[in-house]
Amino acid sequence: MIVEDVRCEPVAAGRRLSAAVRAGAELPSARLHFTVPDGEGDWLPERGDAFLAVLLMPAMSLGEELVVDAPVSGRLLRSARTVMEIYAAWWARLREVRVTAGELVGAERGQDGAGLFFTLGVDSFYSLLRDREHRSDPAHRPVSELLFVNFEQHAGPEYDRLLDRVRLVAERSGCRAVPVETNVRAFTAPLVRWEDFHGAALAGTALALQGLLGRCLIAASFEYRHLPPYGSHPVLDHLWSTEALDVVHDGAEATRAQKVARRIARSDLALQHLAVCWRGRPGQNCGACEKCLRTMVTLELAGVLGRCATLPGVLDLDRLRTVPMSSAEAREAMREVGFDARAGGRPDLAEAAELAADRYGPVPPPTVTR
Repeated sequence: MIVEDVRCEPVAAGRRLSAAVRAGAELPSARLHFTVPDGEGDWLPERGDAFLAVLLMPAMSLGEELVVDAPVSGRLLRSARTVMEIYAAWWARLREVRVTAGELVGAERGQDGAGLFFTLGVDSFYSLLRDREHRSDPAHRPVSELLFVNFEQHAGPEYDRLLDRVRLVAERSGCRAVPVETNVRAFTAPLVRWEDFHGAALAGTALALQGLLGRCLIAASFEYRHLPPYGSHPVLDHLWSTEALDVVHDGAEATRAQKVARRIARSDLALQHLAVCWRGRPGQNCGACEKCLRTMVTLELAGVLGRCATLPGVLDLDRLRTVPMSSAEAREAMREVGFDARAGGRPDLAEAAELAADRYGPVPPPTVTR
């Protein structure tokens, strides 16, 4: 797999960092890009770090050497070996490959902003609200940029309304909203599973923006007490850092229910704009999918379900018991919610969540074959 012709240039939508990618027969040659509407030219330096991050797992899936014909951070290139070791230990289909760069570079400090990947969801809202509480600490570098990445390449009025809500939250939080458009997910989908890959996709986006960011938070999906193999993980995310950018896995000290009780339930801004899924009507979540239902359980545990403007005010336990779940990660998350409900003195919620997870069988332990 070869990455070449890395360039940053103005386009109709803003500024774009892109590279030509040539790979095996499973992937057509194409230009991979990160586009920032209204972005400034120096936000997106002409470096290969972002492309190394997002193409490492696809190259391992193909068993192909990854050649990045562009300047790459020496720290990142060294860390890539550890990333591959972790990937290969978790997912046996992935093989370690040789990774080379056209030039190794060190620190090139940009504007030193602090970013947070923000989706209006529980995890990213928790990280934002927790960050706000430390703004008075002179040693703390507060989040200044909320990164909203359109990996699915959505377009149209519904997407525009969601982006408007992100901008509103950013404004009320003293931040700037930075939307990013990218074809990373579509380009890599034939070779990688999104749940395994999304952490690298997020890190790649942060690496593309090294002219703007000196630090970037990735909100945790799981907590320290239970950390299954997953694309964003505390043993992985920091390895995407360079001499100029620190990538930080944030919020793994709290369960989903604790995040809601400690921060979300106390924030009218979060309760007015919490986003869980794309299936509902404008400004609303569907209230019926597994993500919506387990979020509703956590809000019910915190006593604020009726105050959340974007979800139904009443939880249907029959719907919770029978909700379909499409992945092992979803079942694990539902079991986590059931654990918190039982610990919170709500056996009715716990039993419904546990039954939903158990209907699809136990989550098998990771297996490695050699």
